Amino acid sequence: MRIAIIVLLAALTTSGCVGMAVRAVAQPRKPDFSKLLERADANGDGTITAAEFADARAKMFTRLDRDNDGYLTKDDTPRLALRRSGNGERMQGMMLMLDKDGDGKISRDEFVNSPSLLFQRADTNRDGVIDQTELASFKAALAARK
Repeated sequence: MRIAIIVLLAALTTSGCVGMAVRAVAQPRKPDFSKLLERADANGDGTITAAEFADARAKMFTRLDRDNDGYLTKDDTPRLALRRSGNGERMQGMMLMLDKDGDGKISRDEFVNSPSLLFQRADTNRDGVIDQTELASFKAALAARK
């Protein structure tokens, strides 16, 4: 799961020790955005073009649109994920950023073709391609923030 919605599933238990272990494991993990970029390199040439990233976003939309209605809404996020600390706010923030027409849902076009802060931050020379040097710098910047 990926940019914007992180789906976390947790098992319910009655044992105190096991319950503590489940809570520790189920803590929200920060997504590794550099991995998202790496997976977008469809042709494996070590660079990520804006077109490859848009294609990756289209595939992500398909995965996130759980009810296959062509829109992302709260209905596409499992209830457990929405209840987790911060996930409801993340979904609301994503809706505000990407819902350009204000209809309360994110269309495929809004999701795929909206500006990507992730791509923009990694593409430091603004040439529409993230090369290995830019990706390494981006990874280092992410590591420094942790």
